[in-house]
Amino acid sequence: MRMDLQPYGQPRPEVEAPPEWHFPTPEIHTLANGLTVWVYHRPGQYVVSASLVLDVPLDIEESDLEGIATISLHTLDEGTLDHPGTSYAEVLESSGAVFGGSVTLSATTCSVEMPVTSYGRAMALFAEAVRTPALADDDVTRHVALRLADIEQHRANSSHLAGLLTRRAVFDAGSRASRMNGGTSASVARVTPEAVRQFHQTWYSPVGAVLVVAGDFLGSDPLPAVEAAFGDWAPSPGHPLHLPSRPGSARPYVIGRDGSVQADVRLAAFSIDRHDPRWAPLQVASYAMGGAFLSRLNRVLREDRGYTYGISMSPHPLRSGGYWTVGGSFRNEVVAAAVEETQAILDISHSPFTEVEVSQAVSFLTGVAPLRYATAQGVVEQAAALAAAGLDPGYVDRSLTRLRQVTAAEATAAYTELVQDPVLVVVGDPTALAGLGHPVETVPEL
Repeated sequence: MRMDLQPYGQPRPEVEAPPEWHFPTPEIHTLANGLTVWVYHRPGQYVVSASLVLDVPLDIEESDLEGIATISLHTLDEGTLDHPGTSYAEVLESSGAVFGGSVTLSATTCSVEMPVTSYGRAMALFAEAVRTPALADDDVTRHVALRLADIEQHRANSSHLAGLLTRRAVFDAGSRASRMNGGTSASVARVTPEAVRQFHQTWYSPVGAVLVVAGDFLGSDPLPAVEAAFGDWAPSPGHPLHLPSRPGSARPYVIGRDGSVQADVRLAAFSIDRHDPRWAPLQVASYAMGGAFLSRLNRVLREDRGYTYGISMSPHPLRSGGYWTVGGSFRNEVVAAAVEETQAILDISHSPFTEVEVSQAVSFLTGVAPLRYATAQGVVEQAAALAAAGLDPGYVDRSLTRLRQVTAAEATAAYTELVQDPVLVVVGDPTALAGLGHPVETVPEL
């Protein structure tokens, strides 16, 4: 059979280059109370996704009550004034909706997924949880206990512990970024139901907030349901602050845990946010160094040496500043050699990135976007992340355009400027860590 023919003698179809993809453009509205609404019409997406990005960053927490923002969020759907206790969960479930959320250094985000057929009802219930939660004593107390247990689990998990200590090592001790988003054991233990109710009353507000909604609304206008649910929401007295993250002293952490069969290793340093012109070149360089299965780090440490199942490099932008990390888990007997070789690979002074590496990185970073944002949920998650970072909806397209322009020289220059003097964080068996040249410490309190 001729190779240019399909079975049954049919010619192969010619495949054209895909058209340039664009992130969807929203309709933007502003309610009278200051709430901004981004509406994305996504044909065929009959599960509507919505996220309310509140201007409630972690910097507004009092230092002795860190964790209160997380406790407040997790207690919202435990009951409302109109639907106390389990009755709220029952009516939400009857609408086919699911409530969730997260608290970050940049913002607090409340989310809901709902079938379009119950959109109006579910949107009203969503607003009910955000605006008039019961925040009952028993529910707050239970979530405090759950958070304390969660902190202990993080202490017991080497990978989680390494990640938490990386932030402590990279950021200044006075910066909120240096501590866990959900607070420490000491601060969480001081959170009371009354404090949570006061926190909600002070900080939850439409001012500075963005509601992102996406889905197929079956030809109906989705805005009236938003107006009915949130239009009479009165502003609160709080005035949020977004403090810049600050680099710390880069103190290393070598933490011994008896009986560990592998060591979790991190190398990290303070870095840039999305507003920096070097952000796109850093993304490309990070992917070439450790973002792919056969990137430089994986090719040597996994494929050639067999030290690890995988090692990665990632930049982590915050609203202001950020950090980059290299991380992986290694067998105890090779930890010292793995750290030394990782540091050697990270030094590109004699091996700048090639055009082939950059082309592959750009192809992946731009080519995955249509898949990543194919669903209403994917669009809303990205748009909410933009709103939390203080960016506008057009940022994705500008970012993709800039990524396509990155050259090998630019990627090399940005990497050389930004990937310097990393701090070492290792959690593993004390005997295996003895050869790293740092004193081995015990597991710290969190």
